Amino acid sequence: MRRSLALALLLASCAGPPVHGPSVATPTPPAAAGADAAGTAVVLLFGGDVMLGRGVSRLEPSSLFAGLGGVLAEADLAVANLESPLTLRPHRTGANALEADPSAAEVLAEAGFDAMAVANNHAGDAGPGTVEDSLEALSGAGILAVGAGPTPAAALAPRVVRVGRVRVALLAIDATGLGPPPDGTSLGVARWERALVRAAVREARAGADVVVVGLHGGAEYVPSTDPGQLRRARLLARWGADVVWGQGPHVAQPVRVVDPDGDGRATVVATSLGNLLFDQQLPRTRRGALLEVSVDADGALAYRVGTVEHRRGPVVFRGWRAPRGDAVALGGAWWGLARAVPVVEVERRPVPEGFDGEVVAAAIGDPDGDGRDELVVAFRRAYRSTEVNALLPPGSLVDALGRTAHVGLYRPSDLAPEWVAGTLLRPVVDLAPCDGVLAVAYSTLAGSRVVATSAWRWGGFGFLPLPTLPGRGAPACADVDGDGALDALSLERGPEPPLGRSR
Repeated sequence: MRRSLALALLLASCAGPPVHGPSVATPTPPAAAGADAAGTAVVLLFGGDVMLGRGVSRLEPSSLFAGLGGVLAEADLAVANLESPLTLRPHRTGANALEADPSAAEVLAEAGFDAMAVANNHAGDAGPGTVEDSLEALSGAGILAVGAGPTPAAALAPRVVRVGRVRVALLAIDATGLGPPPDGTSLGVARWERALVRAAVREARAGADVVVVGLHGGAEYVPSTDPGQLRRARLLARWGADVVWGQGPHVAQPVRVVDPDGDGRATVVATSLGNLLFDQQLPRTRRGALLEVSVDADGALAYRVGTVEHRRGPVVFRGWRAPRGDAVALGGAWWGLARAVPVVEVERRPVPEGFDGEVVAAAIGDPDGDGRDELVVAFRRAYRSTEVNALLPPGSLVDALGRTAHVGLYRPSDLAPEWVAGTLLRPVVDLAPCDGVLAVAYSTLAGSRVVATSAWRWGGFGFLPLPTLPGRGAPACADVDGDGALDALSLERGPEPPLGRSR
């Protein structure tokens, strides 16, 4: 979690009563401006199965999550599934003894986790009292436990936290049917009972801005989308969930956006994020996924999926994957759009006669973020030898007419150049000047068809391009994260259906 942000548990009636000490924890990082200063959106991060017992317990605790490189700390709320009960009781149920020492909760807290789902098939493996032990350990470390309680309704009750300006309701459900149910004497976990789940999600929808449901289940070791998990996720979306993050199969499965009601409020669904940390040796079990979702008071805005590995024990973050559909550049990285956004119409303006080059595209905006509009022009002109392009074969820089490709920023009043790029290896065929960033579409020197898109961030003396997104796309601008600045978009991409533009 980003420690400069306040995360407070809202002690609403839906939180359920405490049993044997608090059944929910109140994380208390120092309050500061945090997300409120950056905009209305906050970032929620989700990981898969975390197992801290067995072989993992023999590793150096401080090394377990060090390889995530600050990813957890940069999120506003970080959550995963705790697959190992935190207890000193002896193992009693099943062939796999996954129990971990209660002190392991401190490892999770130091890594940056704010909440852990405990509703899974291993939650009661040490017998009666196991769930209480896990909740006590998590509470002592300042981590919110989700998905347990003294009764089925209490176990399903949403835990509502305030993250920045957004009220987030967290639920966790065991869909395997193997987790310990509440029996009146010992705490148990929330289980998939359709009527109770529907009531809990609808209660969460009425009391929070964003509803997040953890769902533990599905066929193990299958990398394709689990149909049962997806079916349950669609039901949860229809009842009001904004994010459904699955765990249990121990391998990562595809992430998608669904809108079963067609009302424009989409749900980000991960049927399985695989293992975040485990000691399994089966294929694909040492490689998992992280899911980040940017949300505001109206639900999911954007999402991205990252790859994690733990081939030699500790977790290592391998980076964020490029989105497949419509995308937005946030914080210097590409995210997939989760819903349609109000696109700002680009102001196109003809370039006066006498311009030094053949104009391909031109628009007014503030891509260098200095508070003043510039005329941004993509153009081609006759090849001119420079110290840089003289090092490259001329044939790789010029089109059939002997022209090179360029982009420049000009003062609108008199076309005085403020910044002009040298020869571009990728010609720009379309552009949209946003705030401090330029959305672009690339063609080839041989034609005008869009072959890729990107976004260029202003770096003070020039632009720093984000990774190129191959394939078709249309550059555009919109304030996606609510911070008052226009973000760069790449719309009308495939193969996923376009989300469209709202105005």
